[in-house]
Amino acid sequence: MKVITIYGSQSDLPFMEPAREYFAANNVEHEEVVYSAHRNLPELVKYLEDLEASDEKAVILAVAGLSAALPGVVVMSCSLPVIGVPVPGGPLNGIDALLAITQVPGGVPCTSVGLHKKTPVNAAMAAHRILKLAEK
Repeated sequence: MKVITIYGSQSDLPFMEPAREYFAANNVEHEEVVYSAHRNLPELVKYLEDLEASDEKAVILAVAGLSAALPGVVVMSCSLPVIGVPVPGGPLNGIDALLAITQVPGGVPCTSVGLHKKTPVNAAMAAHRILKLAEK
């Protein structure tokens, strides 16, 4: 069991450094990949299909800013739990990303964390708690 962080852009990696530190300090297995829901959708879907076929247990952190389509695409492409992580930036400083994640339509079970300086750690902690449930 592990946490998989999917980034919508390579530029989002520094934002999630506190999450990587949390995973290291708590011995949480972790994998990171970069797939944009806009720029390389076929590769993203293939990655998720392969993940689904592997039957691996994981929690996905879908990290995205601006229109933040990534979390919704991820949750609709696999059956693993997905936590949307909004990235501050752009003209609305991440409010657009937060709203995009939290306003997905019914039948799209995507959760989200808030938008503030502790967002990466909150996302890491939430994913870790979900993994702990699977261990019981």
